[in-house]
Amino acid sequence: MPNLGNWSSEAMLILLGPLLLLAFSLAPRGWANRQVEHMARLSVSATSAVLVIALLCALHLAFAGGTQHVFMAWGPLHVGIYYDVLSAVLFVLVAFLGTVVTRYARRYLQGDPEQGHFLKWLCVTIGAVLTLLISGNLALFAAAWTATSLGLHQLLTFYSHRPAALIAARKKFVISRIGDVCLFAALALTYRVFGTWEFRELFTSAEAMRATGQIPPLVTPICLLLAGAAMLKSAQFPFHSWLPDTMETPTPVSALMHAGIINSGGFLIIRLSPLVSLSPLALHALAVVGAFTAVFASLVMMTQASIKRMLAFSTVAQMGFMLLQCGLGAYSVAVLHIVAHSLYKAHAFLSSGSVVAISKSSWTPGERPAAHLGVFVASLLVAALFTAATPLLSGVSAMAEPGALLLDAVFLMSLTYLLWSLWGRSLTPRLIAAGLLLASAVSTGYFALHLACKALLASALPHGAVYFSAGQPALLVVLVLLFSALLVLQSQLPQWTSRPWCRALYVHARNGFYINTLANRAMQAIWPAQ
Repeated sequence: MPNLGNWSSEAMLILLGPLLLLAFSLAPRGWANRQVEHMARLSVSATSAVLVIALLCALHLAFAGGTQHVFMAWGPLHVGIYYDVLSAVLFVLVAFLGTVVTRYARRYLQGDPEQGHFLKWLCVTIGAVLTLLISGNLALFAAAWTATSLGLHQLLTFYSHRPAALIAARKKFVISRIGDVCLFAALALTYRVFGTWEFRELFTSAEAMRATGQIPPLVTPICLLLAGAAMLKSAQFPFHSWLPDTMETPTPVSALMHAGIINSGGFLIIRLSPLVSLSPLALHALAVVGAFTAVFASLVMMTQASIKRMLAFSTVAQMGFMLLQCGLGAYSVAVLHIVAHSLYKAHAFLSSGSVVAISKSSWTPGERPAAHLGVFVASLLVAALFTAATPLLSGVSAMAEPGALLLDAVFLMSLTYLLWSLWGRSLTPRLIAAGLLLASAVSTGYFALHLACKALLASALPHGAVYFSAGQPALLVVLVLLFSALLVLQSQLPQWTSRPWCRALYVHARNGFYINTLANRAMQAIWPAQ
């Protein structure tokens, strides 16, 4: 018989949010579609109530601290919550975006005969994501991880009469099952090494291993399996093709995926960062695959004509960069990236129709000529001048956090491109002043947010430095060269468009280098969609 714990009011309030939304799974499909108005009101009211609960729990955390509570125990299987600053930040984020998406879907699908069924699974999926964020142990985390994927599958197959939608959903289903195998294999090995799945006990043991330097051999396979699960969940190369193809589904689904679903791979690594940080090999795998995916998807994104596909490839690139941050041990910056990207991309998808209308009715200037080399060099020097203040602003030591140097280098490249786009072919005094003010504002905002997020999440992330191998400098050099090549390509593209190799590259990139085509053919052979 299971042992029932002491059900505290704080823990019950935190658990109430996911339970409210998961209860929608009990609604029969026929009733949900017949009583669509009641279903719409219930879904909007439930997500709004969850947002209020999330804010109250975050307020309680600010004054009383985090909460770890076990509601029920059955041998090694526990049903409990682990609520800390990391959980609170993402809990509020998902609750807020879930409320916005649900309200949007109420009007977006108005008149559709399956609207009630859609709203049902929308709420269930959001509830599964919230359960993932407050899970108290790895077993419950894995269960919520799988439930999130299954709920999303119901939304991706909403237009079941569209073969393209079915292919995308089935690709996602198969890739997610591979990710589940990785996670559940890590689950089994974790219990064998640590004898528990409870997060607090795992983190304590990992910190002890870090302090003593005595790391069991099985820790590396565990971390590699966790990294594999995260990369599969976050649509990393070459398993990314399902995400752009999900644009066949209703727009609220695209927005919802950025409310914690596509980000859950990164959350897995960040939540288990005390454990994952013990394996340099796993960190290197995350950094290399994430960086390559970011560059690959950015190149493809620049060639897309469809706004939603462009946004989808942008998400693939952003998830790659987020996992790169995790691989470099910059977990607080990765959390900041998740929050900022989720808000931006959900807004971009929900307003994508307006973007199309605006672009059709607005005047579009002709192609801007490429900047002179002198303007590009001036942009680079100014960006380097502002980025050089990084150690003074953030207190980052090159020895303590070598990965931060790469992120600063990427920031330098981004700032260079921003200034180059502003200054164009000339450097007039007015444009120079505007560029300096812009560089100052962007640099100050970036490093201030970095510091604030690092201070906010200090109690939820590893205290010691991550382990880096002797090959770390070489890895950093390769990654810097990779992003530098992308910067050069973007800056010189206007001059190279007339060259045959550039035109050929454009055609191949426009087709995603045919990864989608190969994946679709494989899926049609395995699981045909008529």
